[in-house]
Amino acid sequence: MQPFRPRSQRGALPSLGTSYGTSVLGAPLLYHPASRGAAGHGLIIAGTHGDETASVIALSCALRTLGPEALRHALVLAVNPDGCRFGLRANARGVDLNRNFPAANWQSGETVYRWTSATQARDVALATGDQAGSEPETQALCRLIDDLRPAWVVSFHEPLACIEPAPPSPLTQRLAQTFRLPLIESVGYATPGSFGSWCADRRLPCITVELPAISADAATHDYLEAMIALLTDTDGATRS
Repeated sequence: MQPFRPRSQRGALPSLGTSYGTSVLGAPLLYHPASRGAAGHGLIIAGTHGDETASVIALSCALRTLGPEALRHALVLAVNPDGCRFGLRANARGVDLNRNFPAANWQSGETVYRWTSATQARDVALATGDQAGSEPETQALCRLIDDLRPAWVVSFHEPLACIEPAPPSPLTQRLAQTFRLPLIESVGYATPGSFGSWCADRRLPCITVELPAISADAATHDYLEAMIALLTDTDGATRS
């Protein structure tokens, strides 16, 4: 059992993290390094889409509850700080970062997404970038992964309420159990230039955790224990 910080001390992050680049608007891109060396550590990311912030806030609450000394795996709370600031799915240039990674399947042109999970027409257009890996947020995350060499990556999104991919591994099984979400083989549509595609090209195990359509308050209440378990897990069984 990890010691928790007193509740009265959980209002601010004990550390804002370490810089690994800057966003389009000059915001620092920050990560919290693993506290126990590099061997076997993973990387956890959130906030790739700035309109998906429930996981950002729940992960922040978990980190504030634990303190940085207990962090077993590296953590990026906000891959897209400009999008999180303005409530944009894209970055400040209108590029969907999850279609901008330099994967073999990257495609130029527009990409579309649902305005809300209840909307049927996928009619909101965003760009995929002038070229693969064109955005500073994308470039910086790729460099960070080159530097950290994580054993696996867990990427948080919303609102599909599932975990992808389904092929069983110790990590996917544990995430499905702790987050109480079903394992699926595919979200059902193509994702060229996605972070997951780029990881697959590199044979870096990447698990996407899609929280349901949920408020930040509910996500913190429902998933705080699962977030803490992920951030602090030292069991070799979590390695993919």
